[in-house]
Amino acid sequence: MVRLVDKVGTRLLDRPEGNEESFRARIAHPDLRGLYDYWLERSSDAAVMPRGALDPVDIPSLLKNLILADVADGGRQIDYRLVGTDIVAAHGFDFTGWSVERLTSGATLAFTQRLYGTVVTRAVPVYSEGRFRWIDKEYHWTWRLHLPLSRAGDGQVDLVLVGQFFQPRHGLGDLLFPAQPAELAADRAAIAPTR
Repeated sequence: MVRLVDKVGTRLLDRPEGNEESFRARIAHPDLRGLYDYWLERSSDAAVMPRGALDPVDIPSLLKNLILADVADGGRQIDYRLVGTDIVAAHGFDFTGWSVERLTSGATLAFTQRLYGTVVTRAVPVYSEGRFRWIDKEYHWTWRLHLPLSRAGDGQVDLVLVGQFFQPRHGLGDLLFPAQPAELAADRAAIAPTR
């Protein structure tokens, strides 16, 4: 396992040594794998999924675990357009319509902006998991998948679709996995016969 660590010792990225053939294989939560497949079927090597291809009717069981965020400034400006009910319950309040700066600060703000920044500037999905402080102040484990979207369908990432799930357990530490182009190509090839 290769561990990249930032200046303050936080694990930002864990990568198994060698080349992983599939980004999908890294996604530990089955509902997030389903969301990734949904996104993958509606995107291409040349362009991310257009916003118009996102239809809530196609993914009703996931809606309570989704966030749709407007992004700008390379992912540093994040405004939450929609926040699912399970995510609202985890935070203890509805932050629909809020900016990321209103929601959080400090190290969490920096981490969130780095994560969204990777999605926006590289136009790739990012899978992460780690501890989340639940409203009752206990730490739970969370799995997150951030997916790039384009309002105009031109490949310009200006929206991020996030799937997030929670469980009351403790993990080893935060993980962050940006997809690699070869992994995306392998995953597209794997689903090609089902299109």
